[in-house]
Amino acid sequence: MEATQQKNLVDQQFPFNMFIDDESEFPPHWHKELEIVYVLEGMVDMGLNSRIYTLRSRDIFLAGKGEVHYFLPHSGAIRKIIIHFDLAMLESISPEFQEYRWQVPLIRGPASGVFDFGEAAALHRDLEEQILALDREYTAREAGYKIAMMARLCDLYTGLIRRVPLERHSRLESDKHWKQLERLELVFRFVAAHYAEPVQLAEAAAAAGFSVFHFTRFFKDATGMTFLQYLHHYRIARAARSLGTTTEPVIDIALQSGFDSIQSFNRVFKQLKGCSPSQYRKRFLETE
Repeated sequence: MEATQQKNLVDQQFPFNMFIDDESEFPPHWHKELEIVYVLEGMVDMGLNSRIYTLRSRDIFLAGKGEVHYFLPHSGAIRKIIIHFDLAMLESISPEFQEYRWQVPLIRGPASGVFDFGEAAALHRDLEEQILALDREYTAREAGYKIAMMARLCDLYTGLIRRVPLERHSRLESDKHWKQLERLELVFRFVAAHYAEPVQLAEAAAAAGFSVFHFTRFFKDATGMTFLQYLHHYRIARAARSLGTTTEPVIDIALQSGFDSIQSFNRVFKQLKGCSPSQYRKRFLETE
């Protein structure tokens, strides 16, 4: 589970990217682009800053620029559309929206069981229509598809800022937030460099310039998980990669991933992946 700031997600000439994803897990990350998640089928737990949301089929989720978000492991198949859209062009036209965040990032679909058949249903229907139209244009790529997509994106963004409640962040709050992200990235870089070694909480705190007490609260508030949980996710992600791409013995992979015993490795691996390391390797090879 590798986390950092994601960069260069879109082409500068066409500030948009879209893809269908079937991964139920992705590490804490942030970027300058707006991210829109539309669940095609299945269920997934998604974190935004320190809150966890359960997304079901046809739910729509918004992660604004600079907001830490991530997907947590979840049993069962999942397929979702992910859209990245650089708002710089639209913000240059309407700069007043640069300092706003959406109060309600989750726009629920009918599968949620709490579907509102009033304005909320109309909002969901309109946004869903734009997202699916974007998917069709991006897939077909017929003549003029970029123009058609920009028109759809403008309609989509206008609907979001007019109909989804916004809250304003002052420039001071915004500057503080980005400085916190810079410190958070120092922690992620520290883990990437030292995950295979015994890692102490005090060392991670020092990497970000915090005392242990303040670091513990800072990390949980920023990512929604404890530092130890994040370290486990990172180590297991590295181990899973090795299980799927090498023939190294499981015990060697466990030790190389920072675990001090095969017992603790097996226990954490099953907690996060839902199966043993050997079962994971077998399943991975069967799908190749």
